[in-house]
Amino acid sequence: MTESVPFSEVCIVGAGPSGLACALGLAARNVPFTIIDALPEGHNDSRSVLMHASALETLELTHPKLCEALVTAGVTSKSVPQVNKKGDVVFEVRISELAPHTKYPFCLLLSQHKVEACMREHLPQSVQWGTRLAAIAEAETANGAGLGYELTFTSGEKLRARYVVGADGGKSLVRGFAGIRYSDPHTGEEAVPSPRDLSYVVSDVEFAEPLPSSIARDTLQLVAGEGILTAPLLPSEAAFYGSHPVKNCFRLYVGIPDGNPPSAPDAAYLQPILQARGPGSEVGVAMVPQIVRVLHSARFRTRVALVDRYWHRSRAGTGYILLAGDAAHKHGPAGGQGLNLGVCDGCELAEAIATHRAQPAEAETDEVFEAYSTRRRDIAQQVIAMVDRMTESELGAGDGWGPYIRQRLVRLAAKVPAVNAMLAWQVSGMAYRKRNQ
Repeated sequence: MTESVPFSEVCIVGAGPSGLACALGLAARNVPFTIIDALPEGHNDSRSVLMHASALETLELTHPKLCEALVTAGVTSKSVPQVNKKGDVVFEVRISELAPHTKYPFCLLLSQHKVEACMREHLPQSVQWGTRLAAIAEAETANGAGLGYELTFTSGEKLRARYVVGADGGKSLVRGFAGIRYSDPHTGEEAVPSPRDLSYVVSDVEFAEPLPSSIARDTLQLVAGEGILTAPLLPSEAAFYGSHPVKNCFRLYVGIPDGNPPSAPDAAYLQPILQARGPGSEVGVAMVPQIVRVLHSARFRTRVALVDRYWHRSRAGTGYILLAGDAAHKHGPAGGQGLNLGVCDGCELAEAIATHRAQPAEAETDEVFEAYSTRRRDIAQQVIAMVDRMTESELGAGDGWGPYIRQRLVRLAAKVPAVNAMLAWQVSGMAYRKRNQ
């Protein structure tokens, strides 16, 4: 029966940034693939809004026109200032200092749904939407010869593939089938929901005109120690929610250290938080941005997790499960690292699959996947550690003198040009660039 099941060399499960990046990389190398997603169509959550130089440079290797389209569609933030509750700059990371090293010396502020839409426009084939994975089994012939993996969907349809890419998020079914452990890198315990998980609200809002001087119109901005982040978006971003263009369209991130926010927070919930913790809140009401309306909002809880390895081989040695994006790692939203880490995972995985596929059967072919796993896992560990430090800075010093002193030292050190350049190098992901880029 297995021989009658349709075959695809690669099946990518998940059409988010990491899955789409892998698909684009495979298409550029003429590797046949199928990409599926359980959603009816497209991304509909309001989470990431930030692309760094690392992701743009990696995508540019195979799709330079895509990067041009992304930059045109977004706002280029050349620095990341942290301000106090008066709106005064405490310190800033000057991303523009990367200009000698990259053509993308900025943070690109662009909603994830627009990033994904641009990526799909440059993909030579369509995503198979509404295709939910139910099970994966090792495929064999009647005489027991391995045939890779057989995927079964909730519709009852089946597909056989040699390579199965798990880009299906933190609750990855693909990872679960492979038996790959997903644990907290700090404790070694399984990453499961916990009261310690951070809650935050992500909203797209329209602020009243005129904007107070306490909020930046052209840069990402953090309120130091208060867990408030604002990111200006192009007026056209509002069209995604069926609205006319909005002049003061902003992405608003709000950390909720205590309590449980509503599932879709409205202005009545968000505005008092801005009045208490937002930019200008220590000066007076006139200096705090006022929400005219909430275009979209959602709450999220996040935890830290990392897989033991990024790949698994079938018993027969003819099939491979490979992980990318949140299926392999998870961390908080600080620094906007998730989308970028996932895109770079996907691009490098496409290269690894193409290399593996081109090698002769007698070669020690698994080395390419082991190298991918080792490199990407090491980078994820470093990013998780960096995000932990950034979260401490964004949400407050915490208990005791230790965190407070660390924050003060970072802010003083950031005034030194060499240190500031190092921070930009790390936040942008350029520190993890492959040597051949």
